[in-house]
Amino acid sequence: MEKQLFFDIEEQPSFDLQDFIVSSSNQIAYDYIQKWPEWSGNLIFLVGESGVGKTHLANIWLKKANGIKLDEKNIDSDYIKMNQNILIEDFDNIKYDLTSLFHIINAIKEKNGYIIFTCREKPANLDIALPDLSSRLRSATPIFIDKPDDSLLEAIIIKLFSDKKIIIDSRVTSYIIQRVNRSVSEIIRLINNINYKSMEEKRGVTIPLVNKVFKEMDI
Repeated sequence: MEKQLFFDIEEQPSFDLQDFIVSSSNQIAYDYIQKWPEWSGNLIFLVGESGVGKTHLANIWLKKANGIKLDEKNIDSDYIKMNQNILIEDFDNIKYDLTSLFHIINAIKEKNGYIIFTCREKPANLDIALPDLSSRLRSATPIFIDKPDDSLLEAIIIKLFSDKKIIIDSRVTSYIIQRVNRSVSEIIRLINNINYKSMEEKRGVTIPLVNKVFKEMDI
C-alpha cells in the first residue's frame, strides 16, 4: 500500500472551563474547584492517574484564582512575592527542591493563599525525606478523580478525534470503548496512532483500521 507523507502537527490542549467534560468520575473534583475560595484548607491535592483531567481542572482553578504555576526551575519563594495562589504539577513525578517547597508553603499560608498539587498518589502515601514538609503535605486535602465511566470515555474519544478534525462514527466509538482500558493516557496514545495510520494510509477511520492499530499496539 502506498503511504502518504504528512506533517502531524499536534495542537496545544485547551484548558478552558467549557472544554472540561463533567461526569460521575470527576463531578466531586469539579464541584470542589468551582466552590473556591470556600475551601476548608489552603493545601489541595488533585489525585488521580495520568490523563484523568487533573491538569485541566488545576488550570481552570489557576485562571479563576489568578495564580501562577511553579515547576522545578522556579520553585523559589522569591518568585511568589506578588502571588498568593500557586499550582504545582506532577508532584510525585518531578524532583522538586523540598526545602524551597517548604518555605513556599509557609509563605502562601502567611498570605492566606492557596496551593494545588496534582499527583498520582494521595499525600499520605508520599515518601518525603524532609519531616516538616511531610507533615505539611499530610495535612493537605486530597480530592480524587476516578477512572472515566463509559459516557466520559465516549465524550473524550469524540473530542480527541474532533480536535484532529475527524468526525467519528458511533460504531467506531463503541468498538474502541469495548476494547480499550480505562486509562485516558492510553486512549490519547491510541487516538494519536489511529490518526497517524489514517493519514499514512489515506484511509478513513473505520473499525478495520482501528482493529489494525489495536493489533500493532498489542491491545
